[in-house]
Amino acid sequence: MMREENEIFYYAAEGSVSDLEKHIKKYPSSLHSKDHRNRTPLAHTALTDKEKNAQLLLKKGLSWWDEDSNGGTAIHWATKCASIRVIRMILQNGKTPTGIPPCLLKDKDGVTPIHIASRRPNDKVLKILVETLKEKVTKEELLLDTKGRSPIHYAAASCSYECCQLLIDSENLNLLVDQKDVYMQSPLMCAAGVRLPQAVNVVLLLGKRKPPALPHRTIDGQTALHLAVAADNIPVVDALLNELGAPIHVHDNDYRTPLHYAADMGNLNAIEKLTAKGLKNTKDRFNVSCAHYAAQNSGKAMALLLKTPTGTYREVKDGENRSCFMWAVVAGNIDAIEFLLQNCPPSRHEIDSHGLTALHLAALMGNERVCKILIKQGWHLSGGDKNFATPIHLAAGRGHTDVVSCLVTAGADMKAVDFMDRTAIFASCFGGQAHTLYVMIRELGFEWRTAVENQSRPITDAMGRTPLHAAAYGGFSHCITQMLKIEEEDPTALCIPLVGAVDNNSETALHVASYRGRLDCVLVLLNHGAAINAVDHNLRTPYKCALDAGHKAVADHLRAQGALLYDELCSLAATIIQNWIRTILEEKKMKRKIQLQDPPFGNQRKNSQRILEKND
Repeated sequence: MMREENEIFYYAAEGSVSDLEKHIKKYPSSLHSKDHRNRTPLAHTALTDKEKNAQLLLKKGLSWWDEDSNGGTAIHWATKCASIRVIRMILQNGKTPTGIPPCLLKDKDGVTPIHIASRRPNDKVLKILVETLKEKVTKEELLLDTKGRSPIHYAAASCSYECCQLLIDSENLNLLVDQKDVYMQSPLMCAAGVRLPQAVNVVLLLGKRKPPALPHRTIDGQTALHLAVAADNIPVVDALLNELGAPIHVHDNDYRTPLHYAADMGNLNAIEKLTAKGLKNTKDRFNVSCAHYAAQNSGKAMALLLKTPTGTYREVKDGENRSCFMWAVVAGNIDAIEFLLQNCPPSRHEIDSHGLTALHLAALMGNERVCKILIKQGWHLSGGDKNFATPIHLAAGRGHTDVVSCLVTAGADMKAVDFMDRTAIFASCFGGQAHTLYVMIRELGFEWRTAVENQSRPITDAMGRTPLHAAAYGGFSHCITQMLKIEEEDPTALCIPLVGAVDNNSETALHVASYRGRLDCVLVLLNHGAAINAVDHNLRTPYKCALDAGHKAVADHLRAQGALLYDELCSLAATIIQNWIRTILEEKKMKRKIQLQDPPFGNQRKNSQRILEKND
């Protein structure tokens, strides 16, 4: 029944008057049906401009002013679909129940039919709506939506030249050309950021009507020129620079000029136009120059910005002491890298404020091709940053297996350690890179154990921790599983199993996983025989570590598996020892009792001893 009733929406929008009337007679209740957007059948007639169907529904008692789920009425939908006949019908009804003209009726977003009509490519619908206004709109808020946008904003954003002109010239609407919304955007800015052919004419119209609006800025400090450059809207950029004379020495809240925006996009055309007007390779709030941004995307754009009046090229550094060459390396821009190597060769020992060389950055980003270029150019393979981490450390920690292999093949030191005496094996465990860990040990030959006094022990860092501790600290159970698998497959047995190895504080990997709250790691370690009640120097068991750190799930699981606190462990040990002593004493007492209950055996033994003494 419900399906048949909902067919009224089809008859209202597509059927004839007679079909609609028959359906209503057959299903009278369908007249008050609502669709998924809470629209009435009358609103559906507005979608397809069914004037006669609308007249029938009005006679049946439906109203033009019933709202949908967004507060829109039939006139909103009629305007959106350019249903001219229905629009005229609604306007002929006069004012709404609230007393305002229908063309000024707002939905929940504050959007009026005039806003909607302003987005159309021509002003046909808009003109019908505006002509119904017999008096000047005195209250500005009547024509602003909830974002503070007037119909001119809508027309400008749609690049509708006819609508913009009509709205500006209308005396009754009384709209401001430079009206700003809540984001401080004017209509001119809305048009500048749209890449449509007609955007130029709209920008020129708005700019010439209100020249002082050209320097206006958004809430982020951007001008119309910033937005046009960001949108790669070159015709509008030309219009702003050459015809409207927009100011160019302006910056946003991050002190970025339009040249920064052009450089960030690698837009050579915009860069040439802006530099020709006098914009320089300045730095923003982060001490990053335009050339740095260009180095990420375009070698030619970067070269244009780095070129000096004498025809040479001069490098610049950002706030972290990184050159454009380093930015190109991070972005993997081969063109920019090769250009700088030929025209402005960087020092092979150049480092940023973190002690990173270009090779460190390439390894960190996992760009094997760039690494090979830098290695060929003579960059140091095993140089350390401020933490003494080498490129292999950084690549291993990020899981860039190919880069690790490339560096090892080129001769990088596999035993290099950072300031905590950790090799790249630790970096892969801290980073959760199980596959890289396996390749490093099994295929590339990285050491994970070492011989100490003719005994095989796992490698440790300055804190005495093994790679298993590192994996537990990071919470990577797959790395723990990989390390334990490598231990099982290794023909040389360790003097101490990995799960039993302790650091300088006598903490096992299970201690670390427990106070870090890594339940999955705890499960793996327990399944491989980790001592559940091991005690560290601070007399803490893994259970105590989990409790102190507030990891209830881990603590509950350990408790269920028989975990104890140190005091409980001592009490249990004392009980076991006491029971053992008691058992021994009872056994001795029992033997003595047996001896006392067997005198013949005792007398025979004494007689035997006397006979032996006489013979002697």
